[in-house]
Amino acid sequence: MSVSRQLPFVLIHGAGGTKDKFRGLKERLGNIPCLTLDLPGHGENTGSRCNTIEEYAEWANAQVAGQDVIVVGHSMGGMVGIEMAARNPDVKGLVLDASHYEMPVHPKILEDLAGGTFPDFLFKASYGKEVTPELLEEEQKQLSWVETIVVHDDFRACNEYRGADIFAKLDVPILAVYGSEDKLLPKGAAEKAKELNGNIQTKTVAGAGHYIMLEKPEEFAQALLGFREFLLTGV
Repeated sequence: MSVSRQLPFVLIHGAGGTKDKFRGLKERLGNIPCLTLDLPGHGENTGSRCNTIEEYAEWANAQVAGQDVIVVGHSMGGMVGIEMAARNPDVKGLVLDASHYEMPVHPKILEDLAGGTFPDFLFKASYGKEVTPELLEEEQKQLSWVETIVVHDDFRACNEYRGADIFAKLDVPILAVYGSEDKLLPKGAAEKAKELNGNIQTKTVAGAGHYIMLEKPEEFAQALLGFREFLLTGV
């Protein structure tokens, strides 16, 4: 596989998030270029909202057209990354950051979001035991950064996405990074992913919940750097 030495990371946030979910990561990646996206309807991107994972992927691919990239997708962003890699030969590597090819959502979560409330139990379940009070405070404040209806539509898109067949056919190197305390991914996600696609490497970060890049940023950055080196050297 021919890969450009430039090979930037494209960072894609998850449901109801913004590019700020990757705050502090660029500094840990040194001089490696990064493109951090706000998906339509999120953060600084006031563009027309997308309703499906496939629509998000079409939009994201348009942002990176013509350059070799490594897509790093958190949670819903990983699903977007799966679709990007399936459609765009310029995606030379895919990092699933606390993500999977299917992520069913409990009806209670969708019900609460439809009523305008982000479920408190979901917020609390999103982080590992080692999370700092300061990070939790920052994250609590950010719940208001994206309209609740947008968050609802994101979770609905996750619930409706069925990516097993597409994931199984991906012919690019994949790194899946999991938090040892992640309560939001389907049980056995790592084993199921490895069964479906032989191009996958996995790494579990001890003590991390669903937000590995925020809870354990140094470990996450090192995983990205190692994967990028693997792509460049073929080792």
